[in-house]
Amino acid sequence: MKETIFILLFIIPGMITITAQNDYIVKTFQQTDSNMSEEERFVESNFPLITLCKWTPGLKFMFIPDGNDLFVPIFNSYETGKEADSSKLKHRFFEFQGIEEKAKETHVGTNYSTRFIFSCEGNKYYYEFKGQRLDDICERNPHASINGLVYLPDVDTARNLLIGKVVYTNFTTARVDDSNSYAGYKTITIPKDEKVTITNIGVGSKSHPVKVVFEDTAGNSYYTEVALSRTNSGMDKSDFQAEKKMKYFPNAFSFNNRQTLTAENLKNKYTGMAVYPKQTMSVKCFINVDGRKTENQVRLLRYTSLHIKDIEIKLPETKAKLTLEDVNGSIFELEVDLKYDIITKNENYIEDLLAFGDIRKQYPHTTEENWKLISQGEVQEGMTTDECRLALGNPIQIEFKQDTRFETWLYARKMLEFESGRLLRYKEIRKVGTVF
Repeated sequence: MKETIFILLFIIPGMITITAQNDYIVKTFQQTDSNMSEEERFVESNFPLITLCKWTPGLKFMFIPDGNDLFVPIFNSYETGKEADSSKLKHRFFEFQGIEEKAKETHVGTNYSTRFIFSCEGNKYYYEFKGQRLDDICERNPHASINGLVYLPDVDTARNLLIGKVVYTNFTTARVDDSNSYAGYKTITIPKDEKVTITNIGVGSKSHPVKVVFEDTAGNSYYTEVALSRTNSGMDKSDFQAEKKMKYFPNAFSFNNRQTLTAENLKNKYTGMAVYPKQTMSVKCFINVDGRKTENQVRLLRYTSLHIKDIEIKLPETKAKLTLEDVNGSIFELEVDLKYDIITKNENYIEDLLAFGDIRKQYPHTTEENWKLISQGEVQEGMTTDECRLALGNPIQIEFKQDTRFETWLYARKMLEFESGRLLRYKEIRKVGTVF
C-alpha cells in the first residue's frame, strides 16, 4: 500500500520558508466594538485567538490530559508511528513544528490525513486528523483543537499583565488546592464583587489554560481557571454560558467595582434631568424656616416642572431616592424603583410616576392659570383642544359637525364643545341621557 507525504505545509526549522505575496488580496482592518467592556478590550488587545489552521512553528504548549485522555493515546511517535503513553508525557512542554498532509493509496481510492507535528525533549510526536485534509479541517471545523494541549503564551502574557493587579470577582465559587481530595481541590463560596489581588498565574487546563491565584483583603487565597485567547480551547465566545460563563476572563473578573460603577452611571444618567409627575402624588417637601429644615407631606400636582437634583441609589436593589426641585427652589423627595417587575407590577416604577422632559416648553402659550386647572383635571372656556386633552385625557368619542369649525368631545361625565379649536362650552353628564 503506497503512502506518500502529499504536502509539507509548514517548514520544520532549518528548511527554507517561501512566502507568497499578492497585492490583489486585501482585507479590512479589524475594528473594535464600541460596546466592548474594558475587560473584553483587554483580552482582545493582548490575547489574540490563533485558530488551529493558523498555527506557526514555535508555539509552545504543555500537555495536561483531562480525564480519560490520560489513558487514551493522543500522540504518536514521529519516528516509529507507535502510540505514545500519555501518562509519561503529562506536564511536558510541546513545541509546534509544522503540518504534514499524507496520502495513502487504498483499493477504494486515496485516503488523506493531516498531522500536526511537535517536538518534546528531543523527540518528535504528531497528532493525526484521520480522513481529513487541512482544507477540510479549516473550512468545516474552525473550532478544531488538539486534546490535552494547554496554550502557554496565554499564561506567559497573563503573568506579565495581571500579577499584582487589583480586580473584582463576578463569581461566587472559587477553588483551593487540596491534596486530600480526589479532584485535587475543594470548592469554596466567596462573596460576589469582592476586591481581590491577583498574586500568581499558573497553567490550568486545555479549555481554561490560565490558573489565576488571588487573595482577598483578609489574606485568604483562592484560584479559578479561565480562558483568554481561546486558542486550542475549541470554544467560541458564545459557548461561555450557564455554568461555563465564569470560565471566560471578561465574565469572571472586573477591573472596576461594577456595583459602584453602576451607581455612578445611574447617577450621571438621571441627575439634572427635567421631569414632571404624570399624576398628582404625595411626597415629602423640605422647607427652610429661620434656618431650620422642616419636613412636610404635600400633594405634588401633575405637570409640575421639576428637575432631579440628586439621586441616592440602593444597590444591589433597584430602588432609589430622588431629590426633586421645582422652579421656585422647593425641594421634594420621592422613592422610586428603577426597574419594572412584570410579576409584582411595582407601583413606584419611575417611568409610571414621572415623565421626562419639560412639558411646559411643549406648550409655551398655556398660561399659569390654565396649568393650575389642567394639573387638577379641570377645564375652562377658551382652552385649546391640547389643553383640554392634557386635563382630561383622550375623549371616549369625538363628533364632528357639518360645519368643520365645530366638534364635540364626549367623556364618561363631561361633554366639551369646541369652535375653531377653542372650548366653547362644557357640560357635566350626571347619568345616561341627562346633561346639565
